[in-house]
Amino acid sequence: MNQYQFKVSIMGIPKVYRIIEVSGNSTFDDLHDAIFAAFDRFDPHLYSFFITKADTKSFRAITQALEITHPAGMDDFMGYGRKKRSTAKTKIDDVNLEEKDVFHYLFDFGDDWWHRIRVESIKESSSRKKSVLIVKSVGQSPPQYPDYDEEDE
Repeated sequence: MNQYQFKVSIMGIPKVYRIIEVSGNSTFDDLHDAIFAAFDRFDPHLYSFFITKADTKSFRAITQALEITHPAGMDDFMGYGRKKRSTAKTKIDDVNLEEKDVFHYLFDFGDDWWHRIRVESIKESSSRKKSVLIVKSVGQSPPQYPDYDEEDE
């Protein structure tokens, strides 16, 4: 089975990233859970992964790529008829990632926390156990919600 090492960064926030190792039999829900924990999130929201395979800053290119979304996001709202896959059913190995591929992750469809995920390495593992591990944490996580002054409200 494959063992993936991903570098997960938040788009627009330099020098903050996490290295996460995930077995190929883990689901995209498992990867989401690791990212959620790694960036100190506390309030759950819907999320999607977009399998672009190439690095891009074009949101059009990102949102037109294969979308793997939270089961509650499987309806066609804003999907424009595109077929989506469920994060609960799709395993990491199912999307045929290669080293240096890049894909994107959107957490919270209101606040739009966009992440860039780069495949740092793929190694063969003899273990068949599902595993997800946060290996490295660089930089302080930004707050999930900005602190607003009472004047701003």
